[in-house]
Amino acid sequence: MATTRGGGSAVALGCRVSWTLVDGQAWVCQLPLTQVRHARTSAAARARAGASGVERIRVAVVEDHQVVGDALRATLEGRSGIEIVGLATTVAEARELVGRELPDVVLTDVRLPDGDGVDAVAGLVQLSPDSAVLVLSAVRGTDVLARAVEAGAAGFLPKTLPLPEVVDAIVRASRGATLFTPDVLTEVARHLRDRRQRPGADLTEREREVLQLLAEGLGTAELAQRLVVSTHTVRNHVRNLTAKLGAHSKLEAVAVALREGLVEVGGTP
Repeated sequence: MATTRGGGSAVALGCRVSWTLVDGQAWVCQLPLTQVRHARTSAAARARAGASGVERIRVAVVEDHQVVGDALRATLEGRSGIEIVGLATTVAEARELVGRELPDVVLTDVRLPDGDGVDAVAGLVQLSPDSAVLVLSAVRGTDVLARAVEAGAAGFLPKTLPLPEVVDAIVRASRGATLFTPDVLTEVARHLRDRRQRPGADLTEREREVLQLLAEGLGTAELAQRLVVSTHTVRNHVRNLTAKLGAHSKLEAVAVALREGLVEVGGTP
């Protein structure tokens, strides 16, 4: 049984945050953001319990690497009380899976073939408001953390996290907790404050990639070929990034990006 060994509270992102240190390993933060899905009740938890009385936590896994996804599925399903309702390898599959199964917890990777897992969080939460979405990634960038918080993710888990702690995070998230350490919340709050002052700070990873290729002189057809997408998709990315930069053309967008250090030309920012 987990043992509480400390706690406290602070103001972050415009709300009161409280936390407790459990077993000296993980901080559990109760973050009352409007984007975070509804807290589930004990009655709902009891309703998920099987005949044995053991609470069953229904988990959807979103991971584009089939081997990793299968390993996660096999390992987690071996844990008492956890049921894997499906494995998705793309954002599109994740939306279909979550919309159909309405899982208690969604464990999603960041890099997916057809989009960004963090950008997809808000859509998944909208499809299933009671689902707690945990972002699983090998990259712990402040921008990724900030976007996860804004989208309504219940927590961020590094891929290096030991399996018992991943299981522990799934259990806590299913009970309505959000998992971000106090230092991460402080880091995210500072990043969000600074980001509002910088053009292009809200660009997605894919839009940044398109912007860099534009700066390198690639045209629409070349971009489509390089990114393995349709020219229609490329035009949508260009239109979105141009609007976010406050530009009126691709050329102006590249000029703004160069000025703000968002792209590199000839290896020099």
